[in-house]
Amino acid sequence: MKTVIAVHTGTGNSLYIAKRFKDAEIHFIDEFLSGYYELPEDTDRLGIIFPVYCWGLPYPVRDFIKGYLAERDNSSLGYVFGIATCGAFPLYTLHDLSASLSDIGIALSYGKSFRLPDAYLPLQKKAVSKEKTDEMAASIEKELEETVQDIEKEEIRIPHRGPGWRIVRAMSSAAMKPRKNDALSIKGKCTGCGTCVRICPMGNISLVDGKAAFSDNCISCFACYHRCPENAIDYKGATGQYEGLVPSSDLLRQYRSKEKK
Repeated sequence: MKTVIAVHTGTGNSLYIAKRFKDAEIHFIDEFLSGYYELPEDTDRLGIIFPVYCWGLPYPVRDFIKGYLAERDNSSLGYVFGIATCGAFPLYTLHDLSASLSDIGIALSYGKSFRLPDAYLPLQKKAVSKEKTDEMAASIEKELEETVQDIEKEEIRIPHRGPGWRIVRAMSSAAMKPRKNDALSIKGKCTGCGTCVRICPMGNISLVDGKAAFSDNCISCFACYHRCPENAIDYKGATGQYEGLVPSSDLLRQYRSKEKK
């Protein structure tokens, strides 16, 4: 039985969850969208793991469903599960996932969410400490292990919808579309190491004249800010960097060159 996990992650919380599935093949959602990786035809189980953005699905997850999965033959998929990570609560995000998959003829078999440290700078200006991060990871450990076991046994857990979920879905979808983020800026101490280039899930950063430069395709995951080894990216009022639950090396997109050609 072949299990593939498509993970969207910025600062690494969702990748941390994905790595708990020891026998699964894990790929970033942007690998699918860029054409770097194709979902094998014999995939039996598909996992979609992602952070909640504005009480809804991140733009890359919507694009993965409507722009990638919708264009392929998914008849081999017997079990599809979704896991959302969030700093507060997911609201109707998992039902949004279920409905989005249903729109293209795929049934979601299992949905679950976990609360982990929030790295969203507009709300969390001071980075969550390592001690608090470890505490939050420990608090979900038992439930996470049970979830992994449930999925291994192909248990069914269908997320429920609530009142007004379509309105929340529309608001979330509109609010989180990629755009230019003028709140982020590059400090003079940027060394041009290219870490931000290879970590950005949207390919929104390139090196120009040896320095990082932003384009207009940002989804405000703030991975660049938190994972810059020189702390060379600024966000007004923000202090500290979220160290996360996985090393920065695990977040580097191997298919992406750090130099702009």
